[in-house]
Amino acid sequence: MRLEATVPDTRGDAIVQLADELGLSRSQIVDEALALFLKAVLEVRRGRRLVMLDPTSSQPACEIATPTLAALEWAQRPEKLELPSEALAKMKALVEAAPQPSPRLRAAAKRRAR
Repeated sequence: MRLEATVPDTRGDAIVQLADELGLSRSQIVDEALALFLKAVLEVRRGRRLVMLDPTSSQPACEIATPTLAALEWAQRPEKLELPSEALAKMKALVEAAPQPSPRLRAAAKRRAR
């Protein structure tokens, strides 16, 4: 399958340099990167975190994270929100007492709907 992606120039330069250093094609570098990302997503979905280990002590040296992996991790652990009845009543009152939309807001909504 042929894919096309836009990456920042600095990453593009890094891909070319790495491909030259390792004697691989750019397609091979991208394939390796995708394989690692797919594995990372699978592990995060299993509730695991990705870390680099220090080879001398087998202790985690640093955690590997991306915005996507962090979002997946947070989505995996939803927490039940319990509010006191007073807070729920206040929220209901605020919704019921909400002001009517102004003419400017209505006009903006109409423009947005087009």
